[in-house]
Amino acid sequence: MLPIAIILLILIMIFMATYLPKLRRVLGMILIVLFGAIGFIIWQDTQERELEFQRISPSQAELSHMEVRPGLNSRSFVLTGRLENSAQIFTIIAVTIQATIEDCHMTECEIVGQEAAEISLEIPPNQARDFSLTMPFPTIPKITGEARWRYAILKVRAR
Repeated sequence: MLPIAIILLILIMIFMATYLPKLRRVLGMILIVLFGAIGFIIWQDTQERELEFQRISPSQAELSHMEVRPGLNSRSFVLTGRLENSAQIFTIIAVTIQATIEDCHMTECEIVGQEAAEISLEIPPNQARDFSLTMPFPTIPKITGEARWRYAILKVRAR
C-alpha cells in the first residue's frame, strides 16, 4: 500500500511541475526530501533485519524429540520435534535447520542427503513449541545400511 501511495504522490508532483512552473523548485525540494526519507526507511529496515539474526545465537535454541516419517512422495520427509528457546529476553520468530541423512554400515557413515529449511514459529523466552515440517530431498540414493538422521540449527531469527 505504501509503495502505491508514494508512486501516486510522485506522479501528482510531476503533473503539478508540468502545469505549474512556479512550483518547480518547491516540488524539487519536496522530491529530494521524499527520496531521502525513503532511503532512510529502507536502510533502517535492513539494519533491523540484520539485528534479528544476531539477537539469539544458535546455541540458545535446542531441538529435541525429533522424529522422521516418509512424506507424500518418495523424496520428502516429515520432520517433527520440539524447539526450545533458552534465551532470557528475545522471542524466536524463525529458525533455519539443516537435516542430514547418513547411510551407516557398522561404524562408517556416509552422508547421502542434506537440506536446510526454515521453521516459522514464535517461541517466547524460556519456552518450547512443537513443530512439523515437510522437507524435500531432491536427490537421495538408495540407502543400503541403516539410515541415521542428524540435525543442526544454522540460524535463529528473533525480535
